[in-house]
Amino acid sequence: MFEKGIYVSDISGARSDVQGVFLVEEKNILETKNGAPYAALTLADKTGSISARIWEDGKRLFEVFEKGDFVWIRGESTEFRGTIQVKVVEVSRVHPNEVAIEDFMPHTRFPIEAMWDEFQRHIREIKDPALRALVKAIFNDKRIATLFRRAPAAKRMHHAYIGGLLEHTLGVTRLARLVTKNYTWLNQDLLLTGALLHDIGKIEEFSFEAPPIDYTDKGRLLGHLVIGVNIVERFGALMAPEVSEEKVRLVTHMILSHHGQREFGSPVLPMTEEAVVLHLIDDLDAKLNFMQALKEKGPEDQYKWTDYQAILGRYFFLPGLRMEDDQDATETGSPSSSLIESDKTQSGQRDLWK
Repeated sequence: MFEKGIYVSDISGARSDVQGVFLVEEKNILETKNGAPYAALTLADKTGSISARIWEDGKRLFEVFEKGDFVWIRGESTEFRGTIQVKVVEVSRVHPNEVAIEDFMPHTRFPIEAMWDEFQRHIREIKDPALRALVKAIFNDKRIATLFRRAPAAKRMHHAYIGGLLEHTLGVTRLARLVTKNYTWLNQDLLLTGALLHDIGKIEEFSFEAPPIDYTDKGRLLGHLVIGVNIVERFGALMAPEVSEEKVRLVTHMILSHHGQREFGSPVLPMTEEAVVLHLIDDLDAKLNFMQALKEKGPEDQYKWTDYQAILGRYFFLPGLRMEDDQDATETGSPSSSLIESDKTQSGQRDLWK
Protein backbone atom coordinates (compact mmCIF):
# COMPACT_ATOMS: atom_id res chain seq x y z
CA MET A 1 0.00 0.00 0.00
CA PHE A 2 1.38 3.37 -1.06
CA GLU A 3 1.40 6.22 1.45
CA LYS A 4 -0.70 9.07 0.13
CA GLY A 5 1.92 11.73 0.77
CA ILE A 6 1.02 15.38 0.31
CA TYR A 7 -2.56 16.43 -0.44
CA VAL A 8 -3.52 19.00 -3.06
CA SER A 9 -4.81 21.35 -0.37
CA ASP A 10 -1.36 21.37 1.25
CA ILE A 11 0.45 22.51 -1.91
CA SER A 12 0.92 26.25 -1.52
CA GLY A 13 3.61 28.72 -2.48
CA ALA A 14 6.39 28.27 -4.99
CA ARG A 15 9.44 26.05 -4.64
CA SER A 16 8.05 23.63 -2.10
CA ASP A 17 8.68 19.88 -2.36
CA VAL A 18 5.78 17.80 -3.71
CA GLN A 19 5.72 14.03 -3.29
CA GLY A 20 2.63 11.87 -3.23
CA VAL A 21 0.04 9.78 -5.01
CA PHE A 22 -2.59 11.52 -7.14
CA LEU A 23 -5.37 10.67 -9.55
CA VAL A 24 -4.83 11.81 -13.14
CA GLU A 25 -8.01 13.69 -14.08
CA GLU A 26 -6.74 15.09 -17.38
CA LYS A 27 -3.65 14.60 -19.56
CA ASN A 28 -2.64 16.26 -22.82
CA ILE A 29 0.49 16.75 -24.91
CA LEU A 30 1.02 20.41 -25.75
CA GLU A 31 3.83 22.42 -27.30
CA THR A 32 5.78 25.43 -26.13
CA LYS A 33 6.12 28.49 -28.38
CA ASN A 34 9.35 26.93 -29.62
CA GLY A 35 7.58 23.71 -30.60
CA ALA A 36 8.92 21.58 -27.74
CA PRO A 37 6.38 19.03 -26.45
CA TYR A 38 5.39 18.90 -22.80
CA ALA A 39 2.75 17.04 -20.78
CA ALA A 40 -0.08 19.04 -19.20
CA LEU A 41 -1.89 17.22 -16.38
CA THR A 42 -4.61 17.77 -13.84
CA LEU A 43 -3.86 15.89 -10.62
CA ALA A 44 -6.50 15.32 -7.94
CA ASP A 45 -7.29 13.83 -4.58
CA LYS A 46 -10.17 14.23 -2.14
CA THR A 47 -9.10 17.79 -1.27
CA GLY A 48 -9.17 19.20 -4.80
CA SER A 49 -7.24 19.32 -8.08
CA ILE A 50 -4.14 21.11 -9.37
CA SER A 51 -2.44 21.64 -12.72
CA ALA A 52 0.90 19.93 -13.32
CA ARG A 53 3.49 20.03 -16.09
CA ILE A 54 6.17 17.59 -17.22
CA TRP A 55 8.68 19.70 -19.11
CA GLU A 56 11.65 17.36 -19.45
CA ASP A 57 11.07 14.12 -21.31
CA GLY A 58 7.36 14.88 -21.15
CA LYS A 59 6.38 12.98 -24.28
CA ARG A 60 7.95 9.72 -23.08
CA LEU A 61 6.63 10.00 -19.52
CA PHE A 62 3.20 10.82 -20.95
CA GLU A 63 2.99 7.21 -22.12
CA VAL A 64 3.65 5.77 -18.64
CA PHE A 65 0.07 6.33 -17.44
CA GLU A 66 -3.46 7.02 -18.67
CA LYS A 67 -6.24 9.37 -17.69
CA GLY A 68 -7.94 7.87 -14.64
CA ASP A 69 -4.75 6.19 -13.38
CA PHE A 70 -3.16 6.74 -10.00
CA VAL A 71 0.41 8.02 -10.16
CA TRP A 72 3.20 8.71 -7.70
CA ILE A 73 4.95 11.95 -8.53
CA ARG A 74 7.92 13.88 -7.27
CA GLY A 75 8.34 17.52 -8.12
CA GLU A 76 8.06 21.04 -6.82
CA SER A 77 5.39 23.71 -6.76
CA THR A 78 5.75 26.68 -9.09
CA GLU A 79 3.75 29.82 -9.72
CA PHE A 80 2.40 30.70 -13.16
CA ARG A 81 0.23 33.79 -13.68
CA GLY A 82 -0.72 33.84 -10.02
CA THR A 83 -1.69 30.16 -9.90
CA ILE A 84 0.23 27.35 -8.22
CA GLN A 85 1.24 24.43 -10.45
CA VAL A 86 3.39 21.35 -9.96
CA LYS A 87 6.55 20.85 -11.99
CA VAL A 88 6.84 17.06 -12.18
CA VAL A 89 10.33 15.54 -12.17
CA GLU A 90 9.48 11.85 -11.65
CA VAL A 91 6.26 9.94 -12.27
CA SER A 92 5.22 6.29 -12.07
CA ARG A 93 1.90 4.48 -12.28
CA VAL A 94 0.39 3.04 -9.08
CA HIS A 95 -2.03 0.10 -9.14
CA PRO A 96 -5.50 0.92 -7.74
CA ASN A 97 -5.17 -1.92 -5.21
CA GLU A 98 -2.19 -0.10 -3.70
CA VAL A 99 -4.07 3.07 -2.73
CA ALA A 100 -6.77 3.91 -0.21
CA ILE A 101 -9.76 4.95 -2.36
CA GLU A 102 -11.08 7.24 0.39
CA ASP A 103 -8.04 9.49 -0.15
CA PHE A 104 -9.32 10.28 -3.64
CA MET A 105 -13.09 10.50 -3.24
CA PRO A 106 -14.19 13.87 -1.83
CA HIS A 107 -16.79 13.42 0.89
CA THR A 108 -19.39 15.57 2.61
CA ARG A 109 -18.13 16.87 5.94
CA PHE A 110 -21.47 16.04 7.54
CA PRO A 111 -22.56 12.64 8.92
CA ILE A 112 -24.63 10.82 6.31
CA GLU A 113 -26.69 8.88 8.87
CA ALA A 114 -27.79 12.08 10.62
CA MET A 115 -28.62 13.71 7.29
CA TRP A 116 -30.64 10.66 6.27
CA ASP A 117 -32.60 10.78 9.55
CA GLU A 118 -33.49 14.42 8.86
CA PHE A 119 -34.44 13.54 5.29
CA GLN A 120 -36.87 10.90 6.57
CA ARG A 121 -38.43 13.43 8.95
CA HIS A 122 -39.13 15.79 6.07
CA ILE A 123 -40.93 12.99 4.23
CA ARG A 124 -43.10 12.26 7.27
CA GLU A 125 -44.06 15.94 7.50
CA ILE A 126 -45.73 15.95 4.06
CA LYS A 127 -49.42 16.19 5.00
CA ASP A 128 -50.91 15.24 1.63
CA PRO A 129 -51.30 11.43 1.96
CA ALA A 130 -50.85 10.76 -1.77
CA LEU A 131 -47.68 12.85 -2.13
CA ARG A 132 -46.26 11.44 1.10
CA ALA A 133 -46.97 7.89 -0.08
CA LEU A 134 -45.27 8.59 -3.42
CA VAL A 135 -42.11 9.97 -1.85
CA LYS A 136 -42.00 7.17 0.76
CA ALA A 137 -42.39 4.48 -1.90
CA ILE A 138 -39.52 5.91 -3.95
CA PHE A 139 -37.10 6.16 -1.05
CA ASN A 140 -38.17 2.83 0.47
CA ASP A 141 -36.65 1.24 -2.62
CA LYS A 142 -33.36 -0.11 -1.25
CA ARG A 143 -31.38 0.52 -4.42
CA ILE A 144 -32.58 4.13 -4.71
CA ALA A 145 -31.99 4.83 -1.02
CA THR A 146 -28.47 3.38 -1.09
CA LEU A 147 -27.45 5.36 -4.18
CA PHE A 148 -29.12 8.57 -2.97
CA ARG A 149 -27.18 8.54 0.31
CA ARG A 150 -23.83 8.39 -1.51
CA ALA A 151 -24.35 10.22 -4.80
CA PRO A 152 -22.71 13.56 -5.59
CA ALA A 153 -24.85 16.46 -6.74
CA ALA A 154 -22.46 17.38 -9.56
CA LYS A 155 -19.16 16.47 -11.17
CA ARG A 156 -17.55 19.84 -10.39
CA MET A 157 -19.88 22.79 -9.85
CA HIS A 158 -21.48 22.27 -6.43
CA HIS A 159 -21.74 19.52 -3.80
CA ALA A 160 -19.39 17.49 -6.02
CA TYR A 161 -18.57 14.83 -3.47
CA ILE A 162 -19.89 11.66 -1.87
CA GLY A 163 -23.03 12.55 0.07
CA GLY A 164 -23.35 15.83 -1.82
CA LEU A 165 -26.76 15.01 -3.31
CA LEU A 166 -28.26 14.31 0.11
CA GLU A 167 -26.66 17.45 1.57
CA HIS A 168 -27.90 19.63 -1.31
CA THR A 169 -31.41 18.16 -1.21
CA LEU A 170 -31.68 18.91 2.50
CA GLY A 171 -30.54 22.48 1.92
CA VAL A 172 -33.22 22.98 -0.73
CA THR A 173 -35.88 21.31 1.43
CA ARG A 174 -35.13 23.54 4.42
CA LEU A 175 -35.41 26.60 2.20
CA ALA A 176 -38.73 25.31 0.86
CA ARG A 177 -40.14 25.13 4.37
CA LEU A 178 -38.97 28.67 5.12
CA VAL A 179 -40.45 30.09 1.92
CA THR A 180 -43.87 28.57 2.59
CA LYS A 181 -43.93 30.15 6.04
CA ASN A 182 -43.68 33.58 4.44
CA TYR A 183 -45.80 32.91 1.33
CA THR A 184 -48.52 30.94 3.04
CA TRP A 185 -50.70 30.45 -0.06
CA LEU A 186 -48.11 28.17 -1.68
CA ASN A 187 -48.79 24.43 -1.69
CA GLN A 188 -46.24 23.41 0.93
CA ASP A 189 -46.68 19.67 0.37
CA LEU A 190 -46.14 20.00 -3.37
CA LEU A 191 -43.07 22.21 -2.90
CA LEU A 192 -41.57 19.83 -0.31
CA THR A 193 -42.18 16.89 -2.64
CA GLY A 194 -40.48 18.73 -5.49
CA ALA A 195 -37.55 19.69 -3.25
CA LEU A 196 -37.03 16.10 -2.08
CA LEU A 197 -37.25 14.65 -5.60
CA HIS A 198 -35.89 17.37 -7.90
CA ASP A 199 -32.41 15.84 -8.36
CA ILE A 200 -33.18 12.16 -7.83
CA GLY A 201 -32.06 11.41 -11.38
CA LYS A 202 -28.48 12.12 -10.34
CA ILE A 203 -28.27 8.69 -8.72
CA GLU A 204 -28.01 7.34 -12.28
CA GLU A 205 -26.45 10.36 -13.97
CA PHE A 206 -23.09 9.95 -12.22
CA SER A 207 -20.68 7.10 -11.54
CA PHE A 208 -19.16 7.43 -8.08
CA GLU A 209 -18.08 4.00 -6.85
CA ALA A 210 -14.46 4.85 -7.64
CA PRO A 211 -12.68 8.07 -8.62
CA PRO A 212 -13.09 10.19 -10.54
CA ILE A 213 -16.74 11.21 -10.29
CA ASP A 214 -17.96 11.18 -13.88
CA TYR A 215 -21.05 10.89 -16.04
CA THR A 216 -22.55 7.51 -16.87
CA ASP A 217 -23.58 6.75 -20.43
CA LYS A 218 -27.19 7.10 -19.32
CA GLY A 219 -26.40 10.39 -17.64
CA ARG A 220 -24.85 11.89 -20.76
CA LEU A 221 -27.54 10.56 -23.11
CA LEU A 222 -30.60 11.46 -21.00
CA GLY A 223 -29.55 13.81 -18.18
CA HIS A 224 -30.87 13.77 -14.63
CA LEU A 225 -34.05 15.70 -15.40
CA VAL A 226 -35.36 13.00 -17.75
CA ILE A 227 -34.06 10.19 -15.51
CA GLY A 228 -35.79 11.75 -12.51
CA VAL A 229 -39.09 12.11 -14.36
CA ASN A 230 -38.89 8.46 -15.43
CA ILE A 231 -38.40 7.35 -11.81
CA VAL A 232 -41.33 9.43 -10.52
CA GLU A 233 -43.66 8.37 -13.34
CA ARG A 234 -42.78 4.70 -12.81
CA PHE A 235 -43.67 4.82 -9.13
CA GLY A 236 -46.70 7.00 -9.81
CA ALA A 237 -48.06 4.43 -12.26
CA LEU A 238 -47.58 1.65 -9.71
CA MET A 239 -49.49 3.66 -7.10
CA ALA A 240 -52.44 4.72 -9.26
CA PRO A 241 -55.18 5.60 -8.46
CA GLU A 242 -53.92 6.47 -4.95
CA VAL A 243 -51.63 9.03 -6.59
CA SER A 244 -53.46 10.91 -9.32
CA GLU A 245 -52.03 11.68 -12.75
CA GLU A 246 -52.43 15.39 -12.02
CA LYS A 247 -50.23 15.23 -8.91
CA VAL A 248 -47.57 13.21 -10.73
CA ARG A 249 -47.71 15.77 -13.57
CA LEU A 250 -47.21 18.69 -11.18
CA VAL A 251 -44.21 16.97 -9.55
CA THR A 252 -42.60 16.01 -12.85
CA HIS A 253 -43.08 19.56 -14.16
CA MET A 254 -41.07 20.81 -11.19
CA ILE A 255 -38.29 18.35 -11.96
CA LEU A 256 -38.19 19.23 -15.66
CA SER A 257 -38.25 22.98 -15.07
CA HIS A 258 -36.06 23.44 -11.99
CA HIS A 259 -33.02 24.63 -13.97
CA GLY A 260 -35.13 27.64 -14.84
CA GLN A 261 -33.99 28.30 -18.41
CA ARG A 262 -33.87 26.24 -21.59
CA GLU A 263 -30.23 27.17 -22.12
CA PHE A 264 -29.48 25.65 -18.70
CA GLY A 265 -31.04 22.34 -19.63
CA SER A 266 -34.72 22.67 -18.71
CA PRO A 267 -36.96 21.61 -21.61
CA VAL A 268 -39.77 23.74 -20.15
CA LEU A 269 -39.82 26.91 -18.04
CA PRO A 270 -41.30 26.91 -14.52
CA MET A 271 -45.05 27.49 -14.97
CA THR A 272 -46.43 27.04 -11.45
CA GLU A 273 -45.64 29.06 -8.35
CA GLU A 274 -44.05 26.05 -6.68
CA ALA A 275 -41.89 25.36 -9.75
CA VAL A 276 -40.65 28.97 -9.79
CA VAL A 277 -39.77 28.76 -6.08
CA LEU A 278 -38.01 25.42 -6.51
CA HIS A 279 -35.83 26.82 -9.28
CA LEU A 280 -34.81 29.81 -7.18
CA ILE A 281 -33.99 27.92 -3.98
CA ASP A 282 -32.15 25.18 -5.87
CA ASP A 283 -30.01 27.84 -7.54
CA LEU A 284 -29.42 29.60 -4.21
CA ASP A 285 -28.21 26.47 -2.43
CA ALA A 286 -25.96 25.46 -5.32
CA LYS A 287 -24.31 28.88 -5.69
CA LEU A 288 -23.72 29.31 -1.97
CA ASN A 289 -22.05 25.90 -1.79
CA PHE A 290 -19.86 26.88 -4.76
CA MET A 291 -18.89 30.12 -3.03
CA GLN A 292 -18.25 28.32 0.26
CA ALA A 293 -15.66 26.18 -1.53
CA LEU A 294 -14.02 29.34 -2.90
CA LYS A 295 -13.84 30.79 0.62
CA GLU A 296 -11.87 27.77 1.80
CA LYS A 297 -9.07 28.77 -0.57
CA GLY A 298 -8.75 32.31 0.81
CA PRO A 299 -6.78 33.71 3.77
CA GLU A 300 -8.60 33.30 7.05
CA ASP A 301 -10.83 36.24 8.01
CA GLN A 302 -9.70 38.33 5.05
CA TYR A 303 -11.72 39.49 2.07
CA LYS A 304 -9.90 38.72 -1.15
CA TRP A 305 -10.71 38.52 -4.85
CA THR A 306 -10.97 35.00 -6.21
CA ASP A 307 -9.68 33.91 -9.58
CA TYR A 308 -12.08 34.59 -12.45
CA GLN A 309 -14.89 32.04 -12.26
CA ALA A 310 -15.70 31.41 -15.91
CA ILE A 311 -18.73 29.24 -15.18
CA LEU A 312 -20.45 32.20 -13.46
CA GLY A 313 -18.75 34.94 -15.49
CA ARG A 314 -17.29 36.96 -12.61
CA TYR A 315 -14.76 37.38 -9.84
CA PHE A 316 -15.96 37.06 -6.24
CA PHE A 317 -14.87 39.14 -3.22
CA LEU A 318 -15.04 36.73 -0.31
CA PRO A 319 -13.65 36.29 3.21
CA GLY A 320 -11.51 33.26 3.98
CA LEU A 321 -13.14 30.49 5.98
CA ARG A 322 -11.74 29.98 9.46
CA MET A 323 -11.22 26.35 10.40
CA GLU A 324 -12.84 26.80 13.82
CA ASP A 325 -15.99 28.11 12.11
CA ASP A 326 -15.93 25.10 9.83
CA GLN A 327 -15.61 22.79 12.82
CA ASP A 328 -18.59 24.43 14.51
CA ALA A 329 -20.65 23.85 11.38
CA THR A 330 -19.60 20.20 11.33
CA GLU A 331 -20.84 19.67 14.87
CA THR A 332 -24.18 21.42 14.47
CA GLY A 333 -25.09 20.95 10.83
CA SER A 334 -24.48 22.45 7.45
CA PRO A 335 -23.51 26.12 7.10
CA SER A 336 -27.15 26.80 6.32
CA SER A 337 -28.58 24.79 9.19
CA SER A 338 -26.86 26.99 11.75
CA LEU A 339 -28.90 29.86 10.29
CA ILE A 340 -32.03 27.96 9.30
CA GLU A 341 -33.32 26.30 12.43
CA SER A 342 -36.30 24.13 11.69
CA ASP A 343 -39.42 23.90 13.82
CA LYS A 344 -39.53 21.12 16.33
CA THR A 345 -40.56 17.82 14.81
CA GLN A 346 -43.15 15.58 16.42
CA SER A 347 -40.39 13.81 18.32
CA GLY A 348 -39.32 17.13 19.85
CA GLN A 349 -35.99 17.11 18.02
CA ARG A 350 -34.67 19.84 15.76
CA ASP A 351 -33.43 19.31 12.22
CA LEU A 352 -29.78 19.75 13.16
CA TRP A 353 -27.09 17.19 12.44
CA LYS A 354 -25.83 16.43 15.92
